[in-house]
Amino acid sequence: MIRHHGNNDFRPTNLLNAKQDQTPMQQVQIEPITPEQYHTVAKLMAFGFGHKFVKLSSLSVTELASIFENWLRHTPYQTGSLRVTALENDVVIGTMALRWKSSEIGKQPKTIQTKWWKMYRYYDYWKLLQFMMRIQLLKHKPEEGECYIEDIVVHPDHQGKGVGRHLLAWAQQYMLQTANLSYLSLHVAHHNQKAMQMYEHYHFHKQNSTNSLLTAMLLGEHQWNYMIRKGDS
Repeated sequence: MIRHHGNNDFRPTNLLNAKQDQTPMQQVQIEPITPEQYHTVAKLMAFGFGHKFVKLSSLSVTELASIFENWLRHTPYQTGSLRVTALENDVVIGTMALRWKSSEIGKQPKTIQTKWWKMYRYYDYWKLLQFMMRIQLLKHKPEEGECYIEDIVVHPDHQGKGVGRHLLAWAQQYMLQTANLSYLSLHVAHHNQKAMQMYEHYHFHKQNSTNSLLTAMLLGEHQWNYMIRKGDS
């Protein structure tokens, strides 16, 4: 869904910075998201993604958070996806979404899938359409064996404390322990060289770059680098 940018530019550029005041990893638990966490996670996503969604649209950060919350509630569950939260003392301090290829994706009851469209009753139709266009532009269809990191966000008060690194390590372990998955992948904006260097530090390697006029027009980003981390490297 979402590709990696920079600080207040989707994903914070200092997401993986290791400073002296790192959060002890034994205090951080990573668990699948629960409905009770949707509101908090939606606000976190609005912070992390707001710069691009809000800058070139008529959406406010508050509206974006509300739409994200309803999107989390109404988007049908898919067997090839997982969103987790990073918790410290039961407080959400980060979130990450993974997606992989699954033959069961799309085989969802129509009654569940149509709930997403009921959101138009709560929002201005044009604003909701803007949101959905941006979401669709950023979607990535994983290949066989690929575990794609759709988005990863850390609360601003906890950036630079190793939480992002902990989420990446969890994703790596999840990939290794899941049958038929063999590598992690993500997209990062080409201009964000600092983020690229950090991902390279964590054994991600650039595979290719793509250009998109549509993402340039709607998100302000035209070139994207696709990076992967293979196996247990």
